[in-house]
Amino acid sequence: MHTLTIDGDQLQLEQNEANTIKGFGLLSCNNTSRLLMDYKWEQPQVYQQVLQHLFGGEHPLMRMLKVELGSDSNTSCGTEPAPKRAADEPADVARGMGFQLIADAKKIQPDLKTCMLRWAEPGFLRPSWQQVKSDDPDQKVPTASFEGMYQYYKQTVIAAWQAYGYVFDYIDPDRNETKHPMYRYLKWFAHRLQHDEDGFPEGFPLAKYHAIKLITSDQNYGTDMGTALLNDPELQAVIPAVGYHYNTDDGPDHPFTQIADRLHKEVWYSEGVAPVTFGTLRVQDTTGIGIGGFISALDIANRLVKSYARSRRSLYIFQPAIGGLYPGAKYPGKQLLEMDTPWSGYFQQDTVGLAVMHHFTDFTLTGWRDQTADKNWRYVPSATVSEVAGTENLSQAFGAASAMTLVAPDRTDYTVILVNDTSAPQRYQVNVKDLPVAGKSLHVWQTWADEKGKIHDREKVATLTPKEGVVTLSIAPRAIVSATTADFQPQAHLASPAVSEDQPLQQDPEKYVLFHDDYAYADMPADYLKRRGGTPRYTTDMDGAFEVVEHAGKQVLQQQITEQSRALAWETQTDPNFTVGDIRWLNYAAALTFTFDTTTQQNTVSANYVGLGVRSVDDFEGSLFSAPYAATITVGGKLRFYVRGALQITLDVPVFDADASHQLVVEATDRHITVQVDGKTYVNYADPSNQPGLAGQVKVGTGYFKTVIHNLTVTSTSATAVLGHRRDDLDAGLTFSDDHWARIAARFPHAWERSQSTGSQGATLDFDTEGTGFVLFGTQDQPSRLRITVDGRAQEVVPLKALAKQPNTMVTDLAAGQHHVTVTVIDGSYTFDGVAPIL
Repeated sequence: MHTLTIDGDQLQLEQNEANTIKGFGLLSCNNTSRLLMDYKWEQPQVYQQVLQHLFGGEHPLMRMLKVELGSDSNTSCGTEPAPKRAADEPADVARGMGFQLIADAKKIQPDLKTCMLRWAEPGFLRPSWQQVKSDDPDQKVPTASFEGMYQYYKQTVIAAWQAYGYVFDYIDPDRNETKHPMYRYLKWFAHRLQHDEDGFPEGFPLAKYHAIKLITSDQNYGTDMGTALLNDPELQAVIPAVGYHYNTDDGPDHPFTQIADRLHKEVWYSEGVAPVTFGTLRVQDTTGIGIGGFISALDIANRLVKSYARSRRSLYIFQPAIGGLYPGAKYPGKQLLEMDTPWSGYFQQDTVGLAVMHHFTDFTLTGWRDQTADKNWRYVPSATVSEVAGTENLSQAFGAASAMTLVAPDRTDYTVILVNDTSAPQRYQVNVKDLPVAGKSLHVWQTWADEKGKIHDREKVATLTPKEGVVTLSIAPRAIVSATTADFQPQAHLASPAVSEDQPLQQDPEKYVLFHDDYAYADMPADYLKRRGGTPRYTTDMDGAFEVVEHAGKQVLQQQITEQSRALAWETQTDPNFTVGDIRWLNYAAALTFTFDTTTQQNTVSANYVGLGVRSVDDFEGSLFSAPYAATITVGGKLRFYVRGALQITLDVPVFDADASHQLVVEATDRHITVQVDGKTYVNYADPSNQPGLAGQVKVGTGYFKTVIHNLTVTSTSATAVLGHRRDDLDAGLTFSDDHWARIAARFPHAWERSQSTGSQGATLDFDTEGTGFVLFGTQDQPSRLRITVDGRAQEVVPLKALAKQPNTMVTDLAAGQHHVTVTVIDGSYTFDGVAPIL
């Protein structure tokens, strides 16, 4: 049994913001919020419902919204557009979703805190900031360069106020996940921010601008910023808040603990993951993790406890909380809410993840002191303990303590949060002394999954009355408990849409049109494009910037970034490209009409190209060539065809007029791929491999030129054109034989929903499906053979090796309607990642 002592004489109630629990923040960055823009315009009720749940209520889950200051370059999952692309260009904060997401959230929670940082530098700052990626940017970036960066931040802050009426609360002037904080620059920036009086528009709240706080330095795992701050009084004078990513522990000399306890400055967990593999799926994992395990909601809960116990982090910011991006991007499947089908309004939520996080907000009062009239609760360091192992992905051994204690500032209530990510129950003795509530009853709320896999969401399991200030708390295996004296009630969950609402993207099925965009948007309000910063419907930029502009009297999509304006990349960088459409598209032709930019002179003729790819579903590198099949044509008429990123065919298109508009068509029907240019077929390819791409989205790419795209049309080429709702291998609606299966959550990002099941000889899988067929997914590491029985009729199948997230088995030509399917592994080892019906 563990012992916790809450001693009223040892409470630390007056430490500025260092000891207040602030709850959670949402990080809108690197493409993760992009599709929310389409939900906002096309599914406004769903959009508002989600924001209300995250930011509304008496105990809001999210108290902070942090945005990335974009650079038009890929920062892992895609790009965020730069508000400014030239020093003399007015800032446009309608580009991207982050700034308007803040505005919409503030309508629900007006005092929501806001923060801004940059991931990489836009092209106009690249020459003067080239040395920011060096081993000593603080000395190698010249002082003369500081003003340009300052103006980038300043003009963006002003533009956000002009467009949406708010002023940011915090700014990190440094580079995201820097390895070498720029202390000299930070001091310069703080002074400039606090004393700038010039160049502000009429009515601008200058006092609020001068009050913006600096938060530094958003390092990835590093802790040297904390040590530097402790040793530099000048830095201490201008830095009120510090934060770093992922690492729950402090530095060797505990600098961040000292920063909070001695200097009374805020310390943030300024970027952290959300759970991967939803908790409702995890309970099917055959290793018995329940709702816990590697990168689970309970793992994140343990990080919250440990990061305060070890390094005094009082705010946890999710990267991301909402997955408003396509699931093929680099780091999919880590979110509390998955919103990637805006045409249908469908979304998925990690009800377990949300419930666990609500334990830290429902039974306390979170936020900053000015948000809560100084009523937000304080941590009790002496009664907050973490004995779990690890510094990021944590491991809780049997009996290891994980407990957080919080107290109201008027000492009238307290809450103890216990986390047990083990398969054995735990007990804690809580001793309360020198507090007026020592004898007050505790309401015990618990979230866990029972032996049948049923999720118990913040159920009230007991009411306990201490005897002489002593009470014993019990916590079930793989569970979280909040024991509170306060009369708080759990916040209700979002109402989930029905699975039937998860409709694939088919804009006009009767005319075989899956998707068409001519960028005119005649069906939308007149200010549609202006309020979206020119963002086209359903597209996510993976590098570069594709925006709708007026060209020759018509609305067109144009790539905006040239070689000269290319960003100083965060890590890697590819040519400009975007993704559009539904991962469930099967057999279709994508037709792109475009005009080359022949004015911009740079690089070589071969660098000026247009590319079109089909059936992309695993876009880990954010490249055009993530598509299994792609064709490019240069301004000189050189046509190239690629299969799985490898060049297969090179041809010359005769009498090619570089100044004319052209049409490039890539068609994929079953294994047959054709490529047409201006109506003539140049490529006719049958894929003989064991890893064909059979489903996925459209990719469009260009060189660093201002290429114009007039329209994009995707039409079905077969009756088997689209898939329905995709069920994960851990879906509770699938029935597996008790033995012969290993079903594992929290796998690598290339696995669907980051889970995978492996069946050995004799393993069976049963499910019901509706449609004219179905597909099974899963990349095969070893050969296998299956018997597939549909409505009593059996056939043997050898699964494809398959690309990540691509079908390995397809059953077609069934009669439309309900079917019962049994899959039996009759030889080898079969990897199963999910199933979807053919509609």
